[in-house]
Amino acid sequence: MTTLYQKLVNIVSKKYISDSLIVRHAYSRNVDPVLQGVPDVVIRPKDAQEISEILKVANQENIPVTPRGGGDCEFGGSKPIGDGGIVLDMKRMNNIVNLDEDNLIVSVEAGISWGKLNDYLCHFGLYTGCMGPGSGMTASIGGGVSHNSSGGGGSAKYGSCSEHVVSLEVVLPTGAIIETGSQANRFSKVPFNRFGNGPDLAGLFCGDNGIMGVKTKVSLQVFPKPPFTHYKTFLMPRKSEEVTAKIYSEIGQKGIEVYDAIYLMDLIVKFGCDQGLFPMWDKLKKKRAIFFYTVEANSQVELDEKVKQLDNIIISKKCESLGPEISDGNIAKWHYTEQGHWQFYHNLWGMFPAFEPLTAECSTTIELFPRVLQDIEKWDMEHTKDMKKIMEITNFRPMSGSGPILLAGANVVGLSCGFNSFASYYDGKVHEIIDEINLKLWKSLLERVSKWGVTWYMMGDLMSRVMVDIGAYPAGYYNFMKSIKLTLDPKSILSRGKFNFWGNS
Repeated sequence: MTTLYQKLVNIVSKKYISDSLIVRHAYSRNVDPVLQGVPDVVIRPKDAQEISEILKVANQENIPVTPRGGGDCEFGGSKPIGDGGIVLDMKRMNNIVNLDEDNLIVSVEAGISWGKLNDYLCHFGLYTGCMGPGSGMTASIGGGVSHNSSGGGGSAKYGSCSEHVVSLEVVLPTGAIIETGSQANRFSKVPFNRFGNGPDLAGLFCGDNGIMGVKTKVSLQVFPKPPFTHYKTFLMPRKSEEVTAKIYSEIGQKGIEVYDAIYLMDLIVKFGCDQGLFPMWDKLKKKRAIFFYTVEANSQVELDEKVKQLDNIIISKKCESLGPEISDGNIAKWHYTEQGHWQFYHNLWGMFPAFEPLTAECSTTIELFPRVLQDIEKWDMEHTKDMKKIMEITNFRPMSGSGPILLAGANVVGLSCGFNSFASYYDGKVHEIIDEINLKLWKSLLERVSKWGVTWYMMGDLMSRVMVDIGAYPAGYYNFMKSIKLTLDPKSILSRGKFNFWGNS
């Protein structure tokens, strides 16, 4: 490693590189409790040119490089697969490059967080529309685009964050630097249009999970924040999943524009209240599922009409409206006015010491999601024996289901489903059997959900390889994706191993 380390020091200086065991282990995990890969080196570049030089060295040495934004991914996406390689920490690249108020386009370095960007934009009466993933206070813009993220905070109105990409600056795995869209014309002074000057190459890097290139600069369409808003929360009747699907369908069929529409299943409400997570619902006699919406408008008349239409749909399904204030149980108001969309999205995590997620986050059609959730319940019962083995150690059974189920477009919902379990280190001891069971169960659940035909927006290490291993990709599609990868990255330097692209390592 001495030669490699010295080459990298020459690029960024000693201040921004480390091969310390402590630092390397700090970068060896993401959110999940199972997957781990300890890098050889962690490096923090300042710009696209330094990243280009790092990737050129990596190609010379045949050393894999894993980009890391906020490190909030749940499928092991921003750490090496196995030990070794370079972690490319993007946090130094967290600056706002330009705000074009005339064209409503902001250009930023890809390491900036959604939280920091929106804090800046709010001073101009603007926001990013979809405000990124549920971890958006720390999740990076580059990571959100790499995952086609959405997580509440405008997903119903604006879709995923990738839909607002205007142009990208990308360092290709070989070190070449390109710009897309309007910026593919060297005479263009500002980013203004994603589509033109040839094929939509930006799309190649949206949702690529970091395998096609390192995003270094992102230009996004931004939006004026409407002055009129309304938020309402409802207690759901029985068969709440089916009722919610009907509500979502009617909202789309009637063309009602909502900012957010989110459903919390019975289990979350009951369990969360038991643990003191939702004090606003302590007074509820019936701890049942919750549905809430937020709407925005440019006039009071427009707002009132939207609210009237939505309430007619929801109340006709025997849903019970809660009061207008947060203290009345109106989580919709907290979600919108107090940045709750970044604070509650995965609301069962950490409820017990070491209680952590093994997620199966995906998107599916509105009419399908109740059946997916019902099948997850069946899956849970089928794996009771393995669940009990963990319970014998922790005195608490792993819990499956879904976090918030949000409207993420006219006909799409986002499912934050999966199960919560315990890390192998529990009560002062290491129990390797917990990791073994967790990984076995996780792969089983991912395969089960995949066979419902869902789309996985965040795939990282585990999900990208599960899709290949179970034969979910048609051969023609997978071979085409592989040919693009090998053209851009002949040695599979970048995010080596994702989608089982191992190159000649």
